[in-house]
Amino acid sequence: MIAPRPGVSGARAQSVRFVQKGPGGRVPRSHHPRDNGPRFKPGDPIKETGIYEVLHDRDHRAVHEAVMLANDVFPACDNCLDKVRFRLVRTAPYIFDDADVED
Repeated sequence: MIAPRPGVSGARAQSVRFVQKGPGGRVPRSHHPRDNGPRFKPGDPIKETGIYEVLHDRDHRAVHEAVMLANDVFPACDNCLDKVRFRLVRTAPYIFDDADVED
């Protein structure tokens, strides 16, 4: 379904596609969690320690978050294998990399 963008006029008054979100609910595709930011795949190097959204293939499992450490690689899923994707939600330093914290 296509709907006009509220509050936008002129050349910027483009339509946006909607994706279904449960019975009767809709979310603009541009605000869908799976559309925000670059996605990484299994085997890609993790460049920044932080909290990542884990996006499984189809409906295998709901989207969830996990902490990933820099200098590691993104893992495959036991079920969806290399179809799983990861998206950085926010960086967060690993506590044991902090000079003020003892191991």
